[in-house]
Amino acid sequence: MKLLSSYLKEMKIAARGFYFYIEVGMAVLMLAILLLFVNEESTSDRKQFIYNDMPTKIAEYLKERSIDRGEARLAGFTEFELKPTEFELTNQDTSETTGYDFNDEKRLEIETYEFLDSSTGELEETIYYVENEEEMIRLAYSESEMGVTVDMDPYGSVSNKYYLQGYETDRLKNLLYILQNESREVVNDRKDRQIVRTLEVAETLNNRENLVPVFIAYMGALMGFFIVMAYIFYDKDEGVIKAFAVTPSSIWKYLTSKIFVILSTVVVSSSIITIPVMGLKPNYLLFYPFLIVTTFAIASLGLLVASFFDNISKAFGVMYAIMIMLMIPAFSYFIPSFDPLWLRFFPTYPLLHGFKEIMLNGDAGYVLLYSLLFLAGGLVLFMLADMRFKKTLTV
Repeated sequence: MKLLSSYLKEMKIAARGFYFYIEVGMAVLMLAILLLFVNEESTSDRKQFIYNDMPTKIAEYLKERSIDRGEARLAGFTEFELKPTEFELTNQDTSETTGYDFNDEKRLEIETYEFLDSSTGELEETIYYVENEEEMIRLAYSESEMGVTVDMDPYGSVSNKYYLQGYETDRLKNLLYILQNESREVVNDRKDRQIVRTLEVAETLNNRENLVPVFIAYMGALMGFFIVMAYIFYDKDEGVIKAFAVTPSSIWKYLTSKIFVILSTVVVSSSIITIPVMGLKPNYLLFYPFLIVTTFAIASLGLLVASFFDNISKAFGVMYAIMIMLMIPAFSYFIPSFDPLWLRFFPTYPLLHGFKEIMLNGDAGYVLLYSLLFLAGGLVLFMLADMRFKKTLTV
């Protein structure tokens, strides 16, 4: 009963403070971002600036043929503003360098075409046809996009000269060599005739749903870690913790009530994000227990760190370093090819992937295993924090 009374009192205090509303407000903001600004399906943003070094009639015929085949559509004209700039181009084959120096400002209206995926009809890339080669190179440099000169010799043979930014992968360069030696029509025809078989139907998350585990993990991990420390330091400034040294109340009950406040806030904020976006898709019987034990573990870490410092200013360096460390596994989540073994020892790595499995209604064993590990780790951290606070109060 004392624990419940302490929890209710802490909730009333939290409701009067601004930390509670910060987390709920952040959840509402994240939900708005997901619903209003994140598309469910990917949209292509690939762009190319092309200069056709060939007779105008032939260039127009090739454009019209692409439209007639349903490969492209005219998107009108796009206006670009060019500012004075200078740069160098290096020929990859000869290592010869050419300098460009543009001192004037220009406004150009460039004819724009949207090329479509032959199988889905979705936008594949946007092509800007520039009438002058130097302007095409200048646009490609200014917009940090690929430039191409399409050259036709007197015998009707077509070749492409690519202007790259320098950060392109070898895989893309190899693909350009293939396109250089085979026409777009041949490549697309061969792609369409390929037979692809899947061994099983893989459940996936769309772009919007894929962000939910990240938002939930960091709302629970980072915000829980930060806010529990903020509550502790506020109480230290007010002398609340020192009062426990002369009262019969147990310090662990005080710390537990703080954890319960964080858990309550995280459950509310996570529900605000998850339910509207995911609906009934996740396994909620796993979601809330996993959310609670992971938040408990990270908040217990916050309690332990707070026990070593008198105020938030002194703890800021350590707090900032830990928060950065907890954010690192997000790189692996968004870039699956970047998955070094050492990254799996970060607590937010299984946190992210556990929430993803829950959203997919997938591997329950993985979630249960790490629920137990987080629970055990959280209990150890909580006991260490309890010992630290007791030692501090008796000095």
